[in-house]
Amino acid sequence: MESKLVAGRYATIRELGRGGMGVVWLAEDRVIGRRVALKELRTSSPTEVDRVLREARTAGRLNSPAVVTVHDVLSEHGTTYIVMELVEAPTLADLMRGGPLPADRVASIGLEVLKALETAHAAGVVHRDVKPSNIMVLPDGGVKLADFGIARAMDDPGLTATGGVMGSPGYMAPELFHGRPPSPASDLWALGATLFHAAEGRSPFQRETTAATMHAIMYEAPVLRRTTGALAQVITGLLTQAAEGRATAAQVRALLTDRTRPVAAREPDTVIIEAPTSYVTTQPPSDTRPGWGDAWEDESPKPKRRVAVLAGAAVVVTALALTAVFVLGPDTETGRASGAQGTDPSSSAATTTSLSAASSSEAPSSTAPSSSTAATSTTTTTAAPATTTTLKDTPPPQATTPAKPPRQVTVFTRYRSGDGWHYSGSTQLGVPAGYTAEGPLGKLAVNAEPGTRPLYSCIVNNSSDRMTSVSANCENQQVYGLLGHIFTQQPADARAQQLYRCNLGGHHFESLSPTCEGKTVEFSLGWVLAN
Repeated sequence: MESKLVAGRYATIRELGRGGMGVVWLAEDRVIGRRVALKELRTSSPTEVDRVLREARTAGRLNSPAVVTVHDVLSEHGTTYIVMELVEAPTLADLMRGGPLPADRVASIGLEVLKALETAHAAGVVHRDVKPSNIMVLPDGGVKLADFGIARAMDDPGLTATGGVMGSPGYMAPELFHGRPPSPASDLWALGATLFHAAEGRSPFQRETTAATMHAIMYEAPVLRRTTGALAQVITGLLTQAAEGRATAAQVRALLTDRTRPVAAREPDTVIIEAPTSYVTTQPPSDTRPGWGDAWEDESPKPKRRVAVLAGAAVVVTALALTAVFVLGPDTETGRASGAQGTDPSSSAATTTSLSAASSSEAPSSTAPSSSTAATSTTTTTAAPATTTTLKDTPPPQATTPAKPPRQVTVFTRYRSGDGWHYSGSTQLGVPAGYTAEGPLGKLAVNAEPGTRPLYSCIVNNSSDRMTSVSANCENQQVYGLLGHIFTQQPADARAQQLYRCNLGGHHFESLSPTCEGKTVEFSLGWVLAN
């Protein structure tokens, strides 16, 4: 390729990349003697020229080592050029082609990108297109956030796109599709989607069509399969649907900076266990298909599993409890073990001494009784005065912190109709006619609490199909009612399992199986408390 000289100083060397807007050249600034990236905009459209100028203005306002520097903007022979800092490093998208990255590396990259975003947001600039291909990873572990081409100054609304939403759909925040303007929170959502992609090796929301991608962003909860710990907390917090409840930059920085510190366990709440229905099981089965073993309509019949009923276990437990009372229950007034009638006085004295030694509040420890004293009548015992003295010297009980109110839960169960349709409901709603219980799926919180969101029962339009959804409008289907509140991540104070929404070819059902019992996994709805 023949070199050309732009503006009398920038000599092109070779092409670095090409896109819909134009070409990026490796060039040499002959005035200063340094190599630069020369972005050539191949259009004379005033709108596109305005975009280039806006990129120069917004990026030029930022002073951060994590942001690609813009050196100059110029126009020659009807073509507009941007002169940028030359960064010779792979993008995060390049690195991800080899599969998921280690969690520590993803966290470090996330911290560096966060620095760039904090600088931009402090200057009143929203990037609007944070994604792996716009993050260049340097050999020393630093990053360069590139392509502020669609960035917007928060005080400059005049150059926004008209009649559309700008950005890469797979990384755009849900509020943007509802018509809300871009904000720092939408950049943080894109960072969360980027970290998810890097850590899991797959995009959280990218689907085959733009419409399907938008639907996934607005209504589906992405499922982390590999990522745990602080990085998982960060990703989950950044991918919170409501912008107001999304993790802040300060919270993300704190978690990623101190990600080696174990998370303190919370005080366990009391879980109210509701009375079981007509079925009793030893544990949740490996899948929850009809009868826990019956075949789906498209499968050959399978032998039913036997469900163990623990009636005998209750008898054994009761017998053990009665035995413990007989052996250990003392007669507190005479010092003789219950049922020990007919024993000699020395036996009684031995028993009394043993029990007294085990409890410092029953007798003084300074004097041991002699054998003659032990043989006398029990009316001469000093146990009662000793107990009185001990109680008199005992300090009054200290005030305690009020206990948390117990968490109210509702049992969440899957049902099936005679026609093969499924309905998953809770005790908060009435069971539709014609449905019989297949088995419990877990428990939902009755009331909203931090880390939960509402779960709704829906009726699919023009169909007998039913499904559950975290969308208040049931994804534009008919709302049957509120089932309760599902956890957005595994709670620290109780055992829980992930709940999935599944598809059987136009037929929805819910399952605890990560593979949807061999059917199509739509997405994770969240976490339900384990039975």
